[in-house]
Amino acid sequence: MLSRLAMMLIEAGLVTREEVDDVTRDFGPGETDLGEALVSAGKVPEELITEFLAEIYSVDPIYLNETQIDSALTQRIPEEMARKFILIPVLEEGRLFHVAMANPGNLYAVDEVKFTTGKEVVVYASAPSAVRRSLDELYGKVDDLVTVEEKLQDYDERENDLKVVESLELEHEEEEEGVADTGADGSDEPVVKFVTNLINKAVRSEVSDIHVEPYEKFLRVRYRRDGTCFEVHRIPKSLQPSILSRLKILSRMNIAERRKTQDGRIKARVDDRVIDFRVSAVPTVNGEKIVLRILDRGNLEFDLRQLGFPEDALAEFMKGVHSPYGIVLVTGPTGSGKTTTLYSALSQLNKPEVNIITAEDPIEYNIEGILQTQIDFAMGYDFASALRAILRQDPNIIMVGEIRDLETASIAVKASLTGHLVFSTIHTNDAPSTISRLVDIGIKPFLVASAVRTIMAQRLMRKVCSKCREPYEYPAEKLLEAGIDPDELRGCTTYINSGCQACNGSGYKGRTGIYEVLTLDKYIRQAVIDRASAAQLRVLGVRNGMRTLRMDAVEKLKAGTTTLDEVTRVTADDDPEVKNARKEHLLDRIRGGGPVEAGTDPRERLA
Repeated sequence: MLSRLAMMLIEAGLVTREEVDDVTRDFGPGETDLGEALVSAGKVPEELITEFLAEIYSVDPIYLNETQIDSALTQRIPEEMARKFILIPVLEEGRLFHVAMANPGNLYAVDEVKFTTGKEVVVYASAPSAVRRSLDELYGKVDDLVTVEEKLQDYDERENDLKVVESLELEHEEEEEGVADTGADGSDEPVVKFVTNLINKAVRSEVSDIHVEPYEKFLRVRYRRDGTCFEVHRIPKSLQPSILSRLKILSRMNIAERRKTQDGRIKARVDDRVIDFRVSAVPTVNGEKIVLRILDRGNLEFDLRQLGFPEDALAEFMKGVHSPYGIVLVTGPTGSGKTTTLYSALSQLNKPEVNIITAEDPIEYNIEGILQTQIDFAMGYDFASALRAILRQDPNIIMVGEIRDLETASIAVKASLTGHLVFSTIHTNDAPSTISRLVDIGIKPFLVASAVRTIMAQRLMRKVCSKCREPYEYPAEKLLEAGIDPDELRGCTTYINSGCQACNGSGYKGRTGIYEVLTLDKYIRQAVIDRASAAQLRVLGVRNGMRTLRMDAVEKLKAGTTTLDEVTRVTADDDPEVKNARKEHLLDRIRGGGPVEAGTDPRERLA
């Protein structure tokens, strides 16, 4: 059966049925394949394919050879998505995101763009050949090493005195062992220079991770900044062994081992700063993927006020931090800033008269005055073993990287009940759920109530770019759809993002924390002993002043720090019971009241 494009072209006398059949047999029956093949064969002008596609799908045509596209838009649409759906970003303005598509009828692709950008999508039709050509121009073809190196060298020259990265741990070792000067081990000068510049640029661009990823036909390099990955290079497959070997040499991995996972570290000097890199290599079907986590102690913020803490939440958290004994837990997904929060808390307590010992996997930052031990599961030194050993070291304060099993949790509880202050992390969605998690893994409710002092859940939320943000009053229906009362934003200046060079077109620059702090006062403790559910604990906590993650996120929205899209991306809406509890708490404050009906049975308050 002929496609609509084929029938229109035949009716217009531009091609014959036989020509269409020949092309269809070789390239496929789809309109995208047909249009591209006919243009390639010189049978139909590219502009006519564009116009016919626009008519078929009832959208406007766009002629990409006459359209100037901002390269910053590449940060909004991943290259894989663009090439997969044969579409290209054209313009971003306010709440609208314009794309040119070879197949405007692909509603799934439109939904993907809408989900990725968080904006309404305006679709234009364009010939497949024009879209592919523009993709190569916008995202770039696979670079050879010389081209990549020249780009980075130009960057270095603009930045003047960008110093070469030196592996402080290896600079003497390599001289002694005499690494063979062949390309296979990554010691070719162009490869060394490329890797050096790649790392330098990442550090100077405030990138958190470098991803070096092997694919069937090329090696891709991506940076992660503000929680989002974006592509910086595509490198010929032939250079993959040299580049990966260079990274493995720097991180003290076995370059001959390619079938097992490996971990390593690099200590490097960029400008006048010494930077640590945590390196992970994982075998994939196309070779090893290497990820470098950049650990810049100079960017480690020890002032909790600078991490986005609301004053009331910070005050509650610091009560737990300064407790003489007990457990303080921080919960959240990987990459939510838990380690930074714990290090910041420990720095508040780091005094000569206090013995602080940690058990970590891995040790991300070395802190003077704190004794830090590295977990080694291969040697049988897990968190439980570390805790037992630490308790024989006369500690005042203990930080254990994660509570993940009954044995570790039991030792932590016993330590807290014998006069030690214990900090740790745990994986739950919110603060009240942590109580249920501890009970589920086998800790008795009365022990949880006795040991735990404070639980804090946290997330990282992107901040709207101050350079391109625009004041915007969100429609009431949009706020209600997100579960937000429009009256709550009355009188506040809120913003949307449009994307600019300063934020690489993302509309966001930097991140801030959102927090949910649950203090186990006598009412919460009694509820825990009575085996209250996480939902009941959440209502009781909010009634007593706890601000949920969603509530804190909305406060950031009201302050103009972030956008509604980011609020809904990072947090879930609160249940009606939780919202009512918040209103009751605020009414209590207006009346000058204290905690919820002090002196009454907690079970009555939870009913």
